[in-house]
Amino acid sequence: MRKKHGSLSPQEIKRLQGGEMILNELDDDEIALALSVSVSSVRNWRRTLKHHNHDLHSLVRKKGSGYTAKLSAEQKQQVKDIVLAGAKAFGYPDERWTTKRVAAMIRQTFNIEYSRSSAGDLLHALGLSPQMPIAKSHKHSEEEVLRWSQKEWKRIKKKRKNSVSP
Repeated sequence: MRKKHGSLSPQEIKRLQGGEMILNELDDDEIALALSVSVSSVRNWRRTLKHHNHDLHSLVRKKGSGYTAKLSAEQKQQVKDIVLAGAKAFGYPDERWTTKRVAAMIRQTFNIEYSRSSAGDLLHALGLSPQMPIAKSHKHSEEEVLRWSQKEWKRIKKKRKNSVSP
């Protein structure tokens, strides 16, 4: 019942502790409070234990549960390379990688469907995130921006503050 690395996850440990508390006939609210979980989680554990004749091991995550990855490790690396190369290089008019664009890119490149949220999860798993380009004017100098923010903006804020009536 253990993971391939021989240790239980913190969630599995918490479920087993909860199972022991259930078998010791503690109240759902008490267990939830003691383990910092929801009462509905405790109820689910209780139902699982009842269904499996009060076998605590029924609360341990089963091998192979969860979704199978849609993309191989090699394909994920290709996604990362494409995103790092830029949205323009892939054919978009700007450098914005949105989750919608990433999902479309995966569909075009690998013929695999990804939802926008799954595309975002994949980006985060790859150490990336959807990016919006920073709009920056090339018609001014940094010194002019600094001068304006220190002098003009303060003058405008002060003028506005003085013009507001109680």
